[in-house]
Amino acid sequence: MRFQSVGACATGTSHTEREQPCQDAFEIVDRVHGSVACVCDGAGSAAKSEIGARTLARQVAQQLSRNIEGLVSDPTAQAQVEDAIQIARNKLSSEGELADYHATLCGVVLTAHGTLVFHLGDGLIFGINPDDWSDYLVSEPENGAFVETTYFFTLPGWRQHLRVFCAPAQYRSWFLMSDGAASFAAKNSPWRPELNFLQPIHNYLRTTYQTQAEEALLGTLSDPRSHRITTDDKTLVWLHRAP
Repeated sequence: MRFQSVGACATGTSHTEREQPCQDAFEIVDRVHGSVACVCDGAGSAAKSEIGARTLARQVAQQLSRNIEGLVSDPTAQAQVEDAIQIARNKLSSEGELADYHATLCGVVLTAHGTLVFHLGDGLIFGINPDDWSDYLVSEPENGAFVETTYFFTLPGWRQHLRVFCAPAQYRSWFLMSDGAASFAAKNSPWRPELNFLQPIHNYLRTTYQTQAEEALLGTLSDPRSHRITTDDKTLVWLHRAP
């Protein structure tokens, strides 16, 4: 069984112009029996959100990678995701106020038997049947009472907004993205993949060596045309399981 993964993160012009750090982060852990990926988007209003995003992505991906093969069918899967998030919360709360580290979370655990999907706040996840691109599923962003608000892992009621579900094995290709990347990689009302963008990326990454694939994906996200669409940070992660 062959698993592939590529991710990239491009700092938005709204941050580079102010000499601010990128507030997106991603982490991918590849194992023999599958891959874990997380994409996190730090809140612009939080003083250390880039640290929150990096810590959350790394902690959750590393923690869940310890049980990749059995996680999809494990009845305690949601509890394991919650525990991984809580470890990140505990680590950051020992270093400062949690409100300084606001970030959202998109994640998947891809295995031969299916995929575990977990999602907190905004960002977007697509699971695609690569044999039929009209067959896909979506984990949509969850916003708060206002369009520009969402839910973060640092909030007291974060568990109420954590969504966890299992997807069938036919969905072998996955895209995880921050809302910056979603502005051109997806269509909304309803949410669906932007095939003219994602399908060529999938076809290229599937047949390209890792380093070259990572450079190409970063180049795409950093293209001036993407900055004209959004000045936000842009993160995109692709996972694929060969049949």
